[in-house]
Amino acid sequence: MADNRPNPLLSLRTARSRVEGLGAAHHGVEHWYTHRLSAIANIPLVISFVIIVASIAGRPWPEAVRVLQNPLVAILMGLMAISITYHMRLGLQTVMEDYVHDKMLKFAAGIANTFFAVLIAATCLFSILKISFGRLPLPPV
Repeated sequence: MADNRPNPLLSLRTARSRVEGLGAAHHGVEHWYTHRLSAIANIPLVISFVIIVASIAGRPWPEAVRVLQNPLVAILMGLMAISITYHMRLGLQTVMEDYVHDKMLKFAAGIANTFFAVLIAATCLFSILKISFGRLPLPPV
C-alpha cells in the first residue's frame, strides 16, 4: 500500500508547524470547533424556547409570567440567550475575518462585535432574572 503522506523534506512548512498542526491563522480549528459546538447546543435550546413560547401564546399576561417564573424555564431561557449570542458573535467574527481587510477596521469591528454580543446577552439575562425573581403583583388566575 502506498504511503500518501507528504515528504517533510519537500514541504514548505516548518517542523514546528507540522507538529503543532496550526494553519495560516495560527489557531488551528478551535474557532471552527466552538462555532459547531455552539450550533449543536442551540438545537435543544431553541426547540425548548419554541415549546415554551408556544405554550404561553394567547394566555393572559399573569399566566405567561408564572410560566416564565418557573426555575427550569428561566434556566433554559438564560442558557439559550448565552448560547445564541456566543454563536452570533463567532459567526460575525468569521464574516469580518473573511471580508474586512483593513487591520484597524477589522480590530474596531471585532471590539464592536464583542460589545454588541455582551450587550444583547446581558439584556436578555437581566430580563429573565427580572421576571424570575421579580415580585410582580399578579392577580389570581
